[in-house]
Amino acid sequence: MRRLVLVCLAAAAVLSACGGTERPATEPRVKLTLKAPSDGSTTRADQVELRGTVTPADAAVAVKGEAVQVEAGEFVVPVKLEPGGNVIDVTASAAGRRPASDALRLARDMTVDVPDVLGQSPDDATAAIKAAGLTAETDDTDNWLGRLFGDPVVCSTRPAAKTAVDRGTKVVLTIARDC
Repeated sequence: MRRLVLVCLAAAAVLSACGGTERPATEPRVKLTLKAPSDGSTTRADQVELRGTVTPADAAVAVKGEAVQVEAGEFVVPVKLEPGGNVIDVTASAAGRRPASDALRLARDMTVDVPDVLGQSPDDATAAIKAAGLTAETDDTDNWLGRLFGDPVVCSTRPAAKTAVDRGTKVVLTIARDC
């Protein structure tokens, strides 16, 4: 009989440890909203301005692991981008609440547009091409007699103006006095 009492007491102790006490209720999660830029977007810029809101307004926000300033529940922070794909992690936390996190995926496109240099002098056109991160090569179609009658200008480019190309691409400027 004594054995039976001991077994019952042990069983009661085990059962009371298994779910007998309720867990404390969890607090609500911090609300984090990323407003700009759009997830999955592409940009040619070397940085973007990340904007978002957080509730409660005094929550702490970190972007890529670095704390950022939050004013009245809003934050704006410049974020440098690497060439190609970028993932920007954002976390928000507040005392007594579960933290929230989100991430933006952005692509930094490293192409540039060929500048429109038609009608410009060869020197001005070459400077504009170089300023865009491209290299210029001239193709002078005019002969010496044509040069006597006026200043040559850019008549066309290869690739054409406003074509997206990789930085460093060679742009051929066709030069003539009369296009």
